[in-house]
Amino acid sequence: MTTATLSRKSFLQITAGALAGAAFLNMPHMAFANKAKAQSCTFADLPDAVSLAQRSELIQMSYNKIKESVATIQNSRLRQMTMDIIKNPNPTFMRQYLNNAAAKTAVYNKLVSLKLIDPAKTSLANFLPPYDGQTPQPFYSAPGSGYGSHHAYPGGLATHTAANLSISEGIYDTYINLFNSKISRDIVISAQALHDLAKPLVFQWKNDQSSLKEYTIANTGAHHIFSIAEVIYRGFPVEEIVAQACAHQTPGSTNEEQTVVGFLTAAAIIAGKDAKDYGLVTAANTLPSPQKQEGYITSLGDHDYVLSGPACQKTVNLLQKIMTEDYHMQASDLNGTQFNKVRNYIGAQVSMMYVNSLSSEADGEKLIRQLVSSLIIK
Repeated sequence: MTTATLSRKSFLQITAGALAGAAFLNMPHMAFANKAKAQSCTFADLPDAVSLAQRSELIQMSYNKIKESVATIQNSRLRQMTMDIIKNPNPTFMRQYLNNAAAKTAVYNKLVSLKLIDPAKTSLANFLPPYDGQTPQPFYSAPGSGYGSHHAYPGGLATHTAANLSISEGIYDTYINLFNSKISRDIVISAQALHDLAKPLVFQWKNDQSSLKEYTIANTGAHHIFSIAEVIYRGFPVEEIVAQACAHQTPGSTNEEQTVVGFLTAAAIIAGKDAKDYGLVTAANTLPSPQKQEGYITSLGDHDYVLSGPACQKTVNLLQKIMTEDYHMQASDLNGTQFNKVRNYIGAQVSMMYVNSLSSEADGEKLIRQLVSSLIIK
């Protein structure tokens, strides 16, 4: 491999979020990533997903940002519990189901009976991802979402979470500075850092270098429910768990509150706990009252996907075009291992966000072709 020095330009300056830019394209240096280097690789020597994330300076820098944010949590117990998962996202709640088909079936049937699983969408066979007792992959190597959604490349979880933390820190500072609101920064940071902790489990890399398909629980992606289940299983405080549950839905109306109650109920069942006994849900099947603002901030901070989802999808389409025209890749290979390695490599080196931002420049496609040719040598 050879090395090309790349700086990276902020795309969310107002919240100090940053991720991507190339020095040879005369982009200005930004504090978050101006020392990062992108490596070039031969077309025939593209690495597997986990190795790629491990070698990528962008990914490791994003992962370090997450750990640095977690390190600012003042409560020592919450800080340690949060950091333990970031360093080793082993889904310990899954140990209940190892070699225990009866336990898996019982929990699945209970969720179906409560209408928290639709068997037409999620079967018993697909209810839980593969798990052998060990961490399926490091936190830093998982994609940010399913292979057709946001930050869908090795390390996308790290860039997504780093961006969300930066955004959440900015929102927190705004509400403190403008309104003197009484908000727990510790809860905001922990909930945001861990809101996708189950993605290394759910989005394991397959042999073709795409990720496993995600199924639905409680009308949301299963990773969200498993992430909540893990913090329940590990005994996190109620405030953190509820705030984390709000990442996918704020409880602003009665119906929205019931959606969050469904998340917590399903997660508690999977964790082998009772949501009411834990204090996550009241006897009246509502959230603890009065509602706290930390959950709303966690949800607002998790809206990176609004931009990064379309950005990733459009970038993948453009990369397919470039691979066909410039690298003579056959149409039959565009949904297979070789193209998956290409898109994974480019995403992990400079991010799909950066590539997509170039497309709006006057010579955007030309600049992207130049970027691709500098990263992947024929």
